[in-house]
Amino acid sequence: MMKHVQKHRLLYAVLIAAIIARLVFLFDYHEIWWDSGVYFGMAKYLWSGGSAGLWEHIRPVLWPAILGVAWWLKLNMVVLARALEFLLVPVSTVLVYFLGRKWFSQRAAALACIVWAFSGIVFYLGFHEYTELPAATLVLAGLLAFAHKRSFWAGVLVSLAFLMKFPAGIFIVALGLSLLAQRKWKALVPLGAGFAIPAAAFLLFNFFLYGSFLSPFIAARETILQVLGCNVLHYKPWWQYFAWLWEENRLHAFGLLGIGALALRWRKNIPQLLALIVPVAYFMQLHCREYRYLVLFLPMIALTTAHGIALVSERLEKHKSFRKRAWTAIVLLVFALSAFHGTLYYIGNEARTPDIAAERYFHWLENKQIDGEIWSANPVVSAHTDRLIHKIYYPVYAHGTATDFNAYLRGNKNRIGAVLLDNCGGGIICPPDDAQCASELASMRAFLNENFKQVFFEQSGRCWYAVYTH
Repeated sequence: MMKHVQKHRLLYAVLIAAIIARLVFLFDYHEIWWDSGVYFGMAKYLWSGGSAGLWEHIRPVLWPAILGVAWWLKLNMVVLARALEFLLVPVSTVLVYFLGRKWFSQRAAALACIVWAFSGIVFYLGFHEYTELPAATLVLAGLLAFAHKRSFWAGVLVSLAFLMKFPAGIFIVALGLSLLAQRKWKALVPLGAGFAIPAAAFLLFNFFLYGSFLSPFIAARETILQVLGCNVLHYKPWWQYFAWLWEENRLHAFGLLGIGALALRWRKNIPQLLALIVPVAYFMQLHCREYRYLVLFLPMIALTTAHGIALVSERLEKHKSFRKRAWTAIVLLVFALSAFHGTLYYIGNEARTPDIAAERYFHWLENKQIDGEIWSANPVVSAHTDRLIHKIYYPVYAHGTATDFNAYLRGNKNRIGAVLLDNCGGGIICPPDDAQCASELASMRAFLNENFKQVFFEQSGRCWYAVYTH
């Protein structure tokens, strides 16, 4: 054991530092975000057989299935989710390190685990309950299995990542192309079989629920093209991922050197290059671009960045004046810059104090006896109640969804026990050019004011929160 620790002492130092850094902020207030609310709701729905929570069929089911175990055992699901995300940081850091040793070099591995563990985006998302970090961890495990020529297990692990977050499935394409480029035809069979087994189970699940094997994928594809937040309100250009990389850690500039070095010997580096290029190309071509999508291919970015820095350290050591100090100085510099950027990114983005109005709204259903259906414009409420929640916003709030709910509200008002509305989460925000949606929204609010009782209303900044009951 001591020999192992001595051999990988830099890895253990990084793990200890990363854990301590996160412990400093662990007990801060951490807001439950929109997608987290969906996963909590889906977990309850899945483990209750549809009598609690909510369901969105465009989402993969692995993360809700895992989280639902805590709810089924009557444990605090939010605490469990945060504990899992906390543990995934050191686990993924270890995977980055050993993948770096296999595909790059010992020095690149050591530097990459620093860059990854203190990534601003990883640091930030690690305090929330999104699927990016679990999916990236599974992808890393799959890449490491592939690097060790365990094609079947690589396929299984990437398939599980796919069931955690659908776009993670792009890595099976990268691995398949790598085998084709290297003419390793036989390895394609276990790779494909490994991927097919978990994926087939999900396809059968879809057929049982929806009568179609591919229904969630088709609906998810259509929805992602219509999402108002990333496609309209916060649309980003194709080069935005490069800007986010530069913002989260300036050291990523060395990634250009690392990629160039890989390309010069591309025949020996086909898996490394394709595991980076294929997912980057895929996410860049998507019209909807989110900073959190970076997490899926950020490990390969961290490794190529570290590879570039390692090459610089080797060059510096050829000079007598730097020979003894170059490596130590570079490690300390990479650590200092990465820790600084990561901490600064977290502090600059995390809401560390609660919005009282929003929290009161999300918790309003707790211990309330409501007769009838509960409709909500925000899935976060499902994290704080075990009641079945019907979705006003699903799948995309536009004139079609607004018209349908308005008609249902008028025709079934006696069946509805409560309606929760807010204009902050995006659940009832109409597209700017959709006049019919705006008209239906105004009509719906007028009907609620005339036929229901407004039992809660609070405003915070531009956001308002309202609850209507009979």
